[in-house]
Amino acid sequence: MIIESFVILALIAAIFNTDLTGFGQFMICRPIFCAPIFGFLTGNIVEGLWMGMIVELLWINAVPLGSYLPPDICAISILATVWVNKFFPGLESASCTALLLAIPFGYACRNIDYFGRKINVKIMYWIEDGISKEQYKRINIGIGLGLVLFIVKFFIFYLAAIPLGGFIFDLVYLNIPNFAVTGFKRAWFLFPILGFGSTLYAFWQFRKQRWMGR
Repeated sequence: MIIESFVILALIAAIFNTDLTGFGQFMICRPIFCAPIFGFLTGNIVEGLWMGMIVELLWINAVPLGSYLPPDICAISILATVWVNKFFPGLESASCTALLLAIPFGYACRNIDYFGRKINVKIMYWIEDGISKEQYKRINIGIGLGLVLFIVKFFIFYLAAIPLGGFIFDLVYLNIPNFAVTGFKRAWFLFPILGFGSTLYAFWQFRKQRWMGR
């Protein structure tokens, strides 16, 4: 199954991203799930599975807690998978390049989420004002409006990021010198080792904090 329309891909990606902090917590936003899905939608599920596995390992402890928002790993894995499958399918060096290029977009998506939270705070105040006036319908309206805004902001982000990042990715990769291409190809197979080390470190830090708290 191959979806060529950026609009459809952006809409599906926005729904997946909403699960992160907006609605559900069904974990469909985790890279190990969303990247293979987008690999399937763009023609190479194996690429998506590999990409999702690497991103999941590297940022396994990247969980939003309270006001803290890590880089959006859902966006990183989705964008990298789509770019590779659209422009250079099957090339390990291209996969590594796409992943590195997607990281700044992950931080940009996080900043957009910060802006969305500010809007949600205003909606919350509007709901509280309505409750004080016994206008209880504002509760359902506010929840629905907040969810719609979540989807819209991510849809706009992906609608811009997929073609823009794809253009940058295409331009950058075609101008990478041969020695760097060889290095990226080797690095792609070393990333799982780095990710496994990152996972062990995260678990060690967790155990250390529990031990110190006793």
